[in-house]
Amino acid sequence: MNKTKEDYFSVNYFAHTDSHRGLKKIPSDSVDLVLTDPPYGIADTTKLTKKGSQIVSTQEAWGNDFNDSWDNVEDYYEWIKPFIAEFSRVLKDDGSLILFLDRKYTGFIIRCFEKDFSLNFKNKIYFRKKNPVPSIRKKNYRSTVEEAVWFTKGKQFTFNFGPQADMVQWYEGSIGKKKTHHPTEKYSWMVEPLIRNHSKPGDVVLDAFAGSATTLVIAKQHDRNAIGFESEPWFYEMARNRICKEQLELAFHAPFDDEAIVRELNRVMDNELSALA
Repeated sequence: MNKTKEDYFSVNYFAHTDSHRGLKKIPSDSVDLVLTDPPYGIADTTKLTKKGSQIVSTQEAWGNDFNDSWDNVEDYYEWIKPFIAEFSRVLKDDGSLILFLDRKYTGFIIRCFEKDFSLNFKNKIYFRKKNPVPSIRKKNYRSTVEEAVWFTKGKQFTFNFGPQADMVQWYEGSIGKKKTHHPTEKYSWMVEPLIRNHSKPGDVVLDAFAGSATTLVIAKQHDRNAIGFESEPWFYEMARNRICKEQLELAFHAPFDDEAIVRELNRVMDNELSALA
C-alpha cells in the first residue's frame, strides 16, 4: 500500500504538497482526466452553516482552513489561471478537464478558458441533493444543486456513452454522513459517474485539490491510476487515513516535515475542542 519514495514521480501517489509544486513534477501530455474541486469562495461572512450545534458563518467555520476569499470573479480567475495552464499542459490531446465551480462563476470562467487556453467547452454537469439543508435566513431558495464544467483539450476525447436513460447531464443523491471531516467532501454519487464516463481502466486521473480524496479513492476502485495533491496538513492526514482504510495501492509523499504536520494537527484539534467547550 505505502510504496517507496522512488515511485512518487510516476503515478498512483498522494502528495502532501502545494498544487503548484506538484503539478510542475508531472510530465506534459501524461494525464487522461483532470477532475478536481478547487477552492471557490466558500469561506464567506454572508453564508451560514452549522458547526456542531451552533449556526455560524462559513468564514468562521472554515476560513482558517481555506483562506479562499476573492473580491470578484476577475480576481478569482487570475488566481486559478496558472492552474489551468498546468492542467492544459499535463493533459493528453484526448483528455478532459472537469472542475466543480461556484455557479456564479461558471459563465465567465467558460469564456475565459476557451479564449486563453483553447479548451473546448462541452457541457455543464449538475448534482441535485435530494435532502438539502434547511434555509436558515429564509430569504432565498434552499441550495440543492452543485455544478461542474467539462472541457476537452482536443476534438477527440474519451466519453463512454451508456444507456440513453443514464446519459443525462445531472445526477442526484442524498447528503448525510461523510467519510471524513472535510467540510466540502464530495459524495461518491457525484464523482463516480464522472470517472466512469470520462476515463477508461488504466487511465491517469489527477486531482490537484484532493481534499478528502474521494476522487482518488473512486479512481482506484474503478481500476484507474491516480495522482493527488493536498497542501493542508489536517486534510492530508484525513485523506491518507481514508486511503489506508480502503486498502488502496497509493504511495504517500510528504515533503513537509513530520513535526510541522504534528503541530498543525494539534492546533486544529485544540480549535475543535475549544468550539465544543
